[in-house]
Amino acid sequence: MPSIPLLRPHPLAFLVWTLTVGVILAGCSRTWNRRTADREAACLVREKGGTFGSTGVYADPYSRLADPSSIDHPPMPPDDPTSHTLMHRVDGKKGFKGWDRFGRLAEVESPYWKDSLVLDDEGVAVVDLREAVRLSRLHSRDFQTNIETLYLSALDVSFERFRFDYQLFAGVDTFATSRGRRVGAQSPYTLDSFVGTRKLTATGGEIVVGFANSLLWDFWGDDTDVFSSAIDFSLLQPLLRFGGRARVLESLTQSERNLLANVRQLEQYQQGFFVEIITGRNSGPGPSLGNNVGSPGLGVIAGTPGGRSGAPSAGGYLGLLEAQQEIRNRASNIAALRDSLAQLEAAFDANRISSRLQVDQARQALLNAQSSLLIAQAAYQTRLDAFKVQMGLPPDLPLEIQDPLLERFILIDPALTDLQNTVEQSLTALRMMRDQPDADRLKSIRNDLVSLAEPIAEQVDDAREDMRRLDAILPQRREQLLRVENTILELNADVDPRVYDVDAMQQRVASLQRRVPEIENKLALLFAATAADQNGPEPAPAGDDTQSVEQTWNLYLANATELSDLLLELSLVHAEIRLQGITLRPTDIPPPEAVQYARMNRLDWMNARANLVDSWRKIEFFANGLKSDLNIVVDGQLSTRPDNVFEFDGDRSRIRFGAQFDTPTARLAERNRYRAALISYQRARRDYMLFEDRIKQSLRNTLRTITLSEINLEVRRAAVQVAIAQVDIARLKLNPPVRPDQPSRTSPTAARDLVSALSDLLDAQNDFLNVWVANEVLRILLDFEMGTMRLDPSGVWIDSGFSDDLEMPVEPVEDGLPEMLSAPGIEAELIPAGPSEGQALPEPKSVPLLGPELTPARP
Repeated sequence: MPSIPLLRPHPLAFLVWTLTVGVILAGCSRTWNRRTADREAACLVREKGGTFGSTGVYADPYSRLADPSSIDHPPMPPDDPTSHTLMHRVDGKKGFKGWDRFGRLAEVESPYWKDSLVLDDEGVAVVDLREAVRLSRLHSRDFQTNIETLYLSALDVSFERFRFDYQLFAGVDTFATSRGRRVGAQSPYTLDSFVGTRKLTATGGEIVVGFANSLLWDFWGDDTDVFSSAIDFSLLQPLLRFGGRARVLESLTQSERNLLANVRQLEQYQQGFFVEIITGRNSGPGPSLGNNVGSPGLGVIAGTPGGRSGAPSAGGYLGLLEAQQEIRNRASNIAALRDSLAQLEAAFDANRISSRLQVDQARQALLNAQSSLLIAQAAYQTRLDAFKVQMGLPPDLPLEIQDPLLERFILIDPALTDLQNTVEQSLTALRMMRDQPDADRLKSIRNDLVSLAEPIAEQVDDAREDMRRLDAILPQRREQLLRVENTILELNADVDPRVYDVDAMQQRVASLQRRVPEIENKLALLFAATAADQNGPEPAPAGDDTQSVEQTWNLYLANATELSDLLLELSLVHAEIRLQGITLRPTDIPPPEAVQYARMNRLDWMNARANLVDSWRKIEFFANGLKSDLNIVVDGQLSTRPDNVFEFDGDRSRIRFGAQFDTPTARLAERNRYRAALISYQRARRDYMLFEDRIKQSLRNTLRTITLSEINLEVRRAAVQVAIAQVDIARLKLNPPVRPDQPSRTSPTAARDLVSALSDLLDAQNDFLNVWVANEVLRILLDFEMGTMRLDPSGVWIDSGFSDDLEMPVEPVEDGLPEMLSAPGIEAELIPAGPSEGQALPEPKSVPLLGPELTPARP
């Protein structure tokens, strides 16, 4: 039996095989494919007028979301130990051994993200509005997800375009066969190589052209080689069903329109991201991989007016700032209650109050206020943790919000509250030694009171400086009051005229200008009298030292009580000065004009119109399936002689022409899809009408609430003024004027009146704050809802304000838009809800195609 000969590969075959393997291995590189996809996606997004940002689709290196390890060969993230064993052995079978070949990660988040924080000396992250936006855009998971969604939408377009490109294909098949001697003389070694291209045309035609080589070696028989070539080609062109540009280009057209819509949606999402971070309002979805990008609309995002102030609650960053100021207001209220309790206790000890009930009422109010402050502080920390998570930061990160935006609402300076607490501590110490005054302790208390002269003088200077600022903005305040008056008259609203009385406002300002110097003079006289007693109580003659110490105690108690009263008066006067200096930026845009701005500028409105047309286009797409099949088919092959790879022989070639026809006798599925497309279009029409109605509803609500906030700001300002006056009157009841020959008696309702007045002042302060913050939220929302919002490069809102100088926008019409005329030979079907018989159908109006490039510049 002869031995089987060793198969010897042909040198040409070896070369072809080596080149083929090299090309395949190079083309299959993970990095090459990823970078190619990145370049194509970036190019497609730029083509539609968008961008991924400076870092592309990848997270910033300083982001918490960044992956510092290899992108194409990421290490294994932390795994559950029990689950991990199933990767190495499952159902008794050995698993893949290479799971750990790229290493393992100890944690998922990037270790470098904390370098993006601005820390103070104690390691606490300090955040203002601009920093909050920067950190949110850097670390937000939702923000990164929407960028990646736009990237995936671009990849869909790249695939659809690829379907219409010339697609090259090539390959090599090689087989070697070893046979016994009795097997017939057949070639044991074959090498087939092929290369070709296919092309899909816009009308549905598919062209395929291929070139193939076949090399055969026969190591049996006569040991001959056969080398031949062939060119194959085919053409399939549908003429009816599955043909035509409306059908064939549908997928490409839809993906291109989706990408354009997603580019717009990402831009609107970036605006809405600022809105959500700063105001806490849901600003709508970002890019989507579906066909209804931006179609649902936003609804009424401003919220419904309610509560005592009528102001929708603020969330997000502004909500946290508002909560901070409410906590400061509560702390000031506690300081005033503590001072009031001390005075009531002193009056009770001096028998000026006959019942302990008033003291207990004040103490109960103080305890309730302290408990409420603790609750407010805990609630603030909970909201702060939620805000950290929203920004993409861990909730245990030490973070403090510091922003001067609401400093104007610190009606009572915390430093002045601290001074009141210090004086109260001295008063408490004096009252505790009523029965047995101590000379040394009295000297220490006197020195403490004298040391307060300088910081109290600084508070007076601050009040005087705020008074100068108020004088500077009085013209603006007068204009605001006149605007409010006109609005109230237009609405025929029932509002106390004193709320918007310009003369009354000027009289109050004049009164404040007088009261500041009066308080300053009283404080100067008081400190002069206290400082005049240099050495404190002097030893009295023998047997009379107790009387001398008691006289000094009475003097210091009176001075400390008067100082406490003056500080309270100073805080109330200062609060009203700051109160009068707070104004709003005017917003005067009629609802029709706001709707017109939104119609021209809102990107989701552009997408909603495009979605409606997409649904309409589906009618033509599915109607194509109802037609008959009529295809033109051409295919053939050109072959060479076995002994010459370049000499094509007509006798060895063939070509075939033909047509394929199929009658539309079984189109039930196609009929149902067509009918569903008709219904879907009618639903899309209704959805689009709802979309427009929601925008109009939301804009009307936002403008209505802005108008309400402008009126309510003055109403709540007046309420704060009344509350300040009530506190002033209730404070005087604690120390009524002494009548001749009558003992000094405190009003039996003094405690209740003062507690009620302080509570009303706290509520009025918070309501006033809520109205102003809500107005800022509404101004941001209005700019966003009209589509006129502009952001600076860092993603922060550019507040250009609103004024009545804005010109009514005129909707442009795109040049070259074909007129919508009735197609010849097609009669409109009259449905029962349509025109009566014989009545002409209204001529449809042409709808301009709007895009970002047609958006008019904002005045």
